[in-house]
Amino acid sequence: MHAVSDIDIFCRVVELESFSEAGRHLRISTAVVSARIQKLEDKLGVRLLNRTTRSVGVTEAGALYYATCREVTERLRETEAHLEYMKDKPQGIIKISAPYALGRRVIAPLLAQFKAAYPYVECRLDVTDRTVNLVDDQIDLAIRQGILPDSSWIMRRLVPDHRITAASPVYLDRHSPITHPNDLKMHQCLLLRFAGSTRFHWQFQINGRVAYHTVQGDLDSSSSEILTAWAVADLGVVQQSLWSLSHALDGQQLVPILAPYEVTGLHIHALTPERKSRTLKVDLLLDYLEAHLQAHPITQRVVHYQQLGVLE
Repeated sequence: MHAVSDIDIFCRVVELESFSEAGRHLRISTAVVSARIQKLEDKLGVRLLNRTTRSVGVTEAGALYYATCREVTERLRETEAHLEYMKDKPQGIIKISAPYALGRRVIAPLLAQFKAAYPYVECRLDVTDRTVNLVDDQIDLAIRQGILPDSSWIMRRLVPDHRITAASPVYLDRHSPITHPNDLKMHQCLLLRFAGSTRFHWQFQINGRVAYHTVQGDLDSSSSEILTAWAVADLGVVQQSLWSLSHALDGQQLVPILAPYEVTGLHIHALTPERKSRTLKVDLLLDYLEAHLQAHPITQRVVHYQQLGVLE
């Protein structure tokens, strides 16, 4: 910065006791050195150097200023060295927010692997299906699913997502057929409900447009995993991400319904503060999560399901 350059010039003059020698060392002219020292003195309102035709001497004020300048520049060098060290060994706390099921089943294991690779980084994972105020909760990195509202945070697309409606084979055998979203009015829908929740309006794609269908039921929870457990227990119909339901779909504990009406083009996103306020360790974690999520088996399953409309 300009102020640091003035300090550097001043320190060189004091140490070499010469304007011309300081100029040669810094590869600038003697006139520039003299002008910058004069500008610094004018700014501070004190004389820093006594000048004669043969020598340059430091004043009492100049000696005090020089000592402070040396301390500041030394601290800067130490900080720069520490930042270089952090590039190889990032350290500090990262606060991460993620939806409950995705966070527990997918993000948490990846954070364990990241921690092994970067042992000086502390990862604090908050898994919740409630709406989180990223600023008030001082979140560094938020993983989000679904259609996101406008935000001043930087949004980065990580991997495809796909939301399906599903129920257990036993539930479907016991109740009337479900062939259209309107049929859900006659069924027990398992609801993700909390303050500010809108999940009791399920999304479907009809005639090429996303439509919201009001659903109801007398079982609701703030945990998506509880809803999955209830659905497996034959208690109703659930709509969730394939990332959350993949384990239950294995072995056909749950089976997908309403495949022709599933919303396409969904993704899992990462939200981070503006780049200027983001740290190196957060960027490292973001890149790590993106690479490992893209290679995750569920990603391949999501892509396959989106292409074929069926689960194998």
